[in-house]
Amino acid sequence: MRALLILAAMAAAVPALAQPVRTKNPLPAVDTTGRQSLALEAGTGRILVLNGTTANVFVADPRVAEVRPASATSLFLFGVNAGRTTVAALDASGGTIAQYEVTVRPSSFAANEAEASVARLMPGARVRVTPQAKGLLLTGEVASPADAARTVSILKGYMADGQTVDNQLSVRSAVQVTLRVRIVEMSRTVTRSLGVNWQAMGSIGKFTTAFLTSNPLTFAPLAATRALLGTPDVNAIVDALAQDNLAKILAEPNLTVMSGESASFLAGGEFPIPVAQQLNQVSIEFKKFGVALRFVPTVLSDGRINLHVNPEVSQLSDQGAIRLGAGNSSIQIPALSVRRAETTVELGSGQSFAIAGLLQDTVSQTSSGLPFLGDIPVLGALFRSAQYQRQETELVILVTPYVSRPVDDPGQLVAPDTGYTPPNDLERILLLRQVGQGPGAVPARIPGRAGFVVQ
Repeated sequence: MRALLILAAMAAAVPALAQPVRTKNPLPAVDTTGRQSLALEAGTGRILVLNGTTANVFVADPRVAEVRPASATSLFLFGVNAGRTTVAALDASGGTIAQYEVTVRPSSFAANEAEASVARLMPGARVRVTPQAKGLLLTGEVASPADAARTVSILKGYMADGQTVDNQLSVRSAVQVTLRVRIVEMSRTVTRSLGVNWQAMGSIGKFTTAFLTSNPLTFAPLAATRALLGTPDVNAIVDALAQDNLAKILAEPNLTVMSGESASFLAGGEFPIPVAQQLNQVSIEFKKFGVALRFVPTVLSDGRINLHVNPEVSQLSDQGAIRLGAGNSSIQIPALSVRRAETTVELGSGQSFAIAGLLQDTVSQTSSGLPFLGDIPVLGALFRSAQYQRQETELVILVTPYVSRPVDDPGQLVAPDTGYTPPNDLERILLLRQVGQGPGAVPARIPGRAGFVVQ
């Protein structure tokens, strides 16, 4: 009897344990059976057909994708920007109808159009354009740096504001440019001296001035003049002199640089400039002067050279100089007289162009003569001389670029002292030769076959 009561009690308790626990506000479970993955491009969309009536739609990141209801059981999803987000559709009871993992890729329209434009405008370029989140990726191979720059310029026309080009192009062959520059100062210095130049040469004595008469006038030496000048011999010289100077080469640099890169040259020096700092401290900065050259060559696809050149010639000048301090502790900071030009030209390898017209005109006049006597009106011209000098210079810059390639055989390169043999004592003293003719001398070679005329 006791065992039957225990079994009956256990049987009565089983239904009570099997009943579910009820709450007032149960949480809806996530239905994972409707989760799908979708991929689309920015600017495109698609219709989503659902299995039930939609009451609410949620988008995790509206900057990536947006949703609009098309009907009670369908949605229109379109991509906004590249990225990833989640879209969920719920019914009226809060149950999940569908859930989508949406991936939005960058639009390939701009990349396809840009790639087609590059292929049409540059047939020899092998270029591929790939869309990215922040712009376009440019890969492939072009013939020259100029083609690479042109390709990037084409792509920028298909991008929105804020987007960039990731340039991963490679150039088929590295091109170098050798620039030969001659900076010549053409000067026209005119010196005119006219007057009587009195020079003291020794002892003073009598001097005679004849006026085309048979009785010359004799002037005795003056005691006052002898007391002031000692006993010099005064000789009168009439100056009528003209001197002309033609040209001077300031610099002739030859520079080699990669296409698209910049190169610079300076033949001159630097002068210090004091610069005031805090706490009454003074630092020194150096300013360059002399003959400077900066240029950037770019070899185009047809072999021509686009050249940006900036030559400059500067020299120290007292005009415009400033003086700091007072007394013995003062210092003078010189000014710079600068002639500068900057231009961009396009020419073939070996062709030249000239930059001229940079003029500088300097006029100076000096006078000298005997004290007191040279100041006498009219007659004072016999006792003084005047020198007038006008210096006009014109800076001429000759530029010649060459497309250059490295030499495989170092023996083809010739140094300035190649073939030079110093003369021995016999050749130098008796024959007045500056180049020896010994066994070490390199014989002259005719650059051509027989029958060529060598000038």
